[in-house]
Amino acid sequence: MDKETARQRHEDLLHDGWVRRFSAEEPRLSEMKEFYESLGMEVTIEPGMVGEDEECKSCFEAEGFEDRYKTIYTRQGQGGQSGPEEDLFE
Repeated sequence: MDKETARQRHEDLLHDGWVRRFSAEEPRLSEMKEFYESLGMEVTIEPGMVGEDEECKSCFEAEGFEDRYKTIYTRQGQGGQSGPEEDLFE
């Protein structure tokens, strides 16, 4: 996925109530997906995208690594009380 398409997908997800959490590779990716789901949240995993403020971009740009990193987005599951702007780590 090119950078412009990834950025548009990110904007679409935010518009639909998703919150970008972080980017990671396996096994952390699956562990955190299970964790967020255990909290009753919906989880989607998208191709990795570096945020504007992230300093380290080399893993996303290194040949052979571009598909290893994915970005986790969450939103409150059905019946949940908190809004999409809530961040578990703030």
